[in-house]
Amino acid sequence: MTAGQPDDVTLQEGQVPPSQEQGGHGEQKVTWLELFYDLIFVVAFDQLAKRLGDAPQLAQLGVFTLLFGAVWWSWASNAVYASRYGNESRAYRWGTLAQLVTMSMIALTLRGDLVDTGRAFALAFGVNRVLQALQSLHAAREEGEAFPWRLAGSQGLAGGMWLASAALPGGSSGQLGLWGAALAVEVLTPVFTRAHAHARLPHEGHLPERVGLLQIIALGAIVTEVVTGGRKQALTWATLVPALAAILTVVGLWRLYFDQARALPLLAAHVEGQVGRMLSWLYGHLPFTLAVVMVGVGLGHGISDVDAKKDAVSQQWVAWPLAGALIALVGLRANSLIVTHRARLRDRSIWVMLVAAGAAAGLAALDLDTVQLHLLAAGVTLLAAFLVATDPVTTRLGRLEEVVADRLEEGSAPDSLEPEVVEALQDEPDAARAEGTSGNPPTNSATRRS
Repeated sequence: MTAGQPDDVTLQEGQVPPSQEQGGHGEQKVTWLELFYDLIFVVAFDQLAKRLGDAPQLAQLGVFTLLFGAVWWSWASNAVYASRYGNESRAYRWGTLAQLVTMSMIALTLRGDLVDTGRAFALAFGVNRVLQALQSLHAAREEGEAFPWRLAGSQGLAGGMWLASAALPGGSSGQLGLWGAALAVEVLTPVFTRAHAHARLPHEGHLPERVGLLQIIALGAIVTEVVTGGRKQALTWATLVPALAAILTVVGLWRLYFDQARALPLLAAHVEGQVGRMLSWLYGHLPFTLAVVMVGVGLGHGISDVDAKKDAVSQQWVAWPLAGALIALVGLRANSLIVTHRARLRDRSIWVMLVAAGAAAGLAALDLDTVQLHLLAAGVTLLAAFLVATDPVTTRLGRLEEVVADRLEEGSAPDSLEPEVVEALQDEPDAARAEGTSGNPPTNSATRRS
């Protein structure tokens, strides 16, 4: 058997692994079931990308953003629940399997005209939210905390709104408005009830891993779009060169995201109780993931289209989403600097990504063919990735994240993420650490306040 997988649990009913007990910081692995669940979003992102078509209009973009936000929120709810309450309980496993079925039906209805599929989408998504509400109710009964009760209430209310919208004409403004309201109810609930979230924070290792896996899926969607676009053309240099440049753009975006410290706001929630910053970190991934999928649409269409007008449209769908992805990365970087009490205006990487975003947006105003566009997009992305990766602050933030995460696991978390505090921890001998932490329970913001 493989450690950490669903069939590896030998606990008595009602027991949880030591790493998932209240305040625990032991290792929590992503299970096979979670990977299976996340793979559904490969299909969902592909279906959403195809909704934009060859020449998307503003109305199409609005519907695409709404549907993408709903699909992303369904994933985020499942990932945060697993990180907060554990991924090895029967309630989580059976609930996730049921959500997996509903997500498959949601993915099936994403591409069609909402006039025909809007009601089916609403029913499938409504059931999905009800299932998530039942999971939250189970956590509330088991934990006896206020926060999961509030989540269950918002999820149940949103589920009812989604189900009620199935009675409205498919794709009508009334139905879309009700979807937006239901999504807003769920998204805003954690923000307004964050004071109650300290008792059980998401696992500092598991949630960043799930978030990273979704970014890999989104980046993989670009490769899918490029390969799909190449199928419509003969394999000549005119096709292979822009395809190669598109793949290099993916590599650049991958490095820009994964070469940085990715979990500092979550660690700050555990150490200093900065739950708001943790939510900003989580929510900040929505625009990045959205922009990456849209970049894939533009790159894929650029390879498949030979019509000059369509090529010009594809240019816009490469330039602006790429700029948006870089701006989203600026936000994530700034959040990490804020929680570690570092100056943002003097950070080289922020300025590099801002300039890169401006350069990417500037591509929309140039008269470029597909080869030129893709080569310039790759050049901007790779240069930015190189400059960020070689920024000394990037290295220091990564080291800080590693030290704090290790200390949380050992049960000797620092009281602050101030640079001088963490640097002192780095210099502390291993023997002193072992002596100082012997017999101490895991520490988080809730236990320190108590």
